[in-house]
Formats: sequence, C-alpha cells, structure tokens
Amino acid sequence: MRYIGNKINLLEFIEQPLKEKGITGTKFCDIFAGTANVAKHFKKNGYTIISNDNMMYSYVFQKAYIENNSTPNFSGLSKIIKDVNIDAVFAHLNELEGQKGFVYKSFCIEGSKNSKYERNYFTEENATKIDVMRDAIEDWKNKKLITENEYYILLCAIIEEIPFVSNIAGTYGAFLKNDDPRKFKTYTVKIPELIPSNKTHKSYQMDANKLVRKIKCDILYIDPPYNNRQYASNYHMWETVAVWDKQLLDRKTGLRPYKDQRSLYCFKAKCVKAFDDLIQNASCSHILFSYNTEGIIPGDQITRILSKKGKVTQYEKDYRRFKSNSKGKKPRESLKELLYLVEVN
Repeated sequence: MRYIGNKINLLEFIEQPLKEKGITGTKFCDIFAGTANVAKHFKKNGYTIISNDNMMYSYVFQKAYIENNSTPNFSGLSKIIKDVNIDAVFAHLNELEGQKGFVYKSFCIEGSKNSKYERNYFTEENATKIDVMRDAIEDWKNKKLITENEYYILLCAIIEEIPFVSNIAGTYGAFLKNDDPRKFKTYTVKIPELIPSNKTHKSYQMDANKLVRKIKCDILYIDPPYNNRQYASNYHMWETVAVWDKQLLDRKTGLRPYKDQRSLYCFKAKCVKAFDDLIQNASCSHILFSYNTEGIIPGDQITRILSKKGKVTQYEKDYRRFKSNSKGKKPRESLKELLYLVEVN
C-alpha cells in the first residue's frame, strides 16, 4: 500500500535497538499508527498494544488488526448468506451488483460529469462496487446483523483495496490526467490477515498530544508527520469511505472537510513546540522516535528535547524512495531514516 512514511520495510530497523540493548516490556504504544504496520508487528511479537491516530481510516485499520484477536463467524448474516462464514461474506460482497452511489457521483468521470468538476479517480465499475459494498456493511451494522469487530474487518478490507484501483500518483491530492493502468483493475475485497492474540489491546482516534497524558506504557513509539503534507488532505478518499458521511468540499479534487484533523507536526512554526509537549508528558520506560532527514524538526531540536527525558542513542539507515509522481522513471532520491532511542530517566 502506497503511504507517506510507510514503515513496512523498516520494521527490523525499528526493532533493532530493543534487541541490541536487551530492552523488554509488555506494553507497546504506537501513538501515530497510520496503516498500523508497526503496531501489527509488535502485536505479533507478543506485546500488549496501545495504538492511536487522529484519522478515522487509521482507526479502522487498528480496530481490525490490533483490537480484534480472532476470525469472527458472522453468524448474524445467516439469513442473508447461506452457510455463512468469513469466506462466504467476502464472496457475497464481491458478487454484489454495483450501484451508482456517492463514490460514483463524486469520484468517477461518468458520475461527476454533470457537477462543477469531473473527477477521474476510478472507473465507473469500480466506483459502483465500492458504493454497494460500503452501503451494504453500513446497513448490516445499523440493523445489528454484524458485530463491531466484524464491521471494522469488512471496512478495513474495503479501504485497503482502494489504492490498487485508484488513478493517482501516490496520494489523493489529485487524480492523474492520463489514466494509470491500475485504474482498470477489478476492485475485489480480500480477507485481511488477522493477528491472533490472547491479550487485550486498545485503539484510539485522538490527538497524540492529548492521549499521551492519559496512558502509560513500556515502549512509546513515535512516528509523526515529518513534512508539511497533511494526511487528512492526501488521503481524503480513504477518510471519506471510512466515515461515510458523504460530504466533500466543492473543490476539483473532491477534498472532504478536514480543518479539525490538521496536524501541528506539519507546520514549521508549531512542530517543535508540539514535539516538546509530547515528549515531556510521556509516561514510559523507553521512547523510540522515527524521523528522517527530510523532516521539518531540526536535528538539534530533536536531540535537545529527547535529552531532557533521558539518555539518547541515534541510529541511521540509508533509505531510498521514489517521488510519488515519478512512476519509477526518475532517479531515486536518497535520504536517511533516523531512529532515536531514549532510555527514560
């Protein structure tokens, strides 16, 4: 899944300092969870997880992968789906006939052609499939035919497959003028790889600086936005499908309202103060802070703030990425992934 700051290829690097120093604990907090890859990794490793993000789509991922510990049976759908189980439910969703709903009317050329702006994020077929599946699970939830866990597992699957049929360069800041081949792939939901556990995990959708005052953990993992690109605007499509309030601003890109979801960590004038506040209010034994050399918090400020909390060790890793609009054709840009370990006083 294409996502700004995705740590899927850096999990071993993130875990390395803990192994090197023999650091153990039982409770791990991922306070800027994003797609929840780090939280998932540490859940698999046996930790009790606290996860959080201010975006609803992230909360959906967390509810499905972090709070949920087993594969549900969807017994409440037995009158709708014969021999009901998770495989049958996903097969049912994929077999539904598309409907011309909100996504169709807002985010594909055929549906939006009579509005002020034509938007070219999806094919007509894929837009109608997203509509019918999203409306179906919302109806099942409202009629109490599915449990909360079942609802979030299905919603997670719907959101996770959207990037694979989206006509975008990497984010939803804009759609492409020329169609990307992925736009024409068939939209099909797949069963998420759920993580079994016998521990009780907790997920939140809160401002990290507010949540940090309410929790305690052994290891606090901090991976905030590192530049001025707001996740709320760059992933508005996922948020729209997650919230399903069917609202958008009258703009060319179909952006949804996001004023209350803007992160202080994306503003040069505010990020240092916000980071200092977060660190000073953390109740934990160790802090792992992920950043990189493109980050807008100056390195000397990071060291100064973290050092007030305890002993700091810095790790670096060369990391290469493609720009989101490169399509792999431009030279890769080099940067360093930075990881700070704080052994709290």
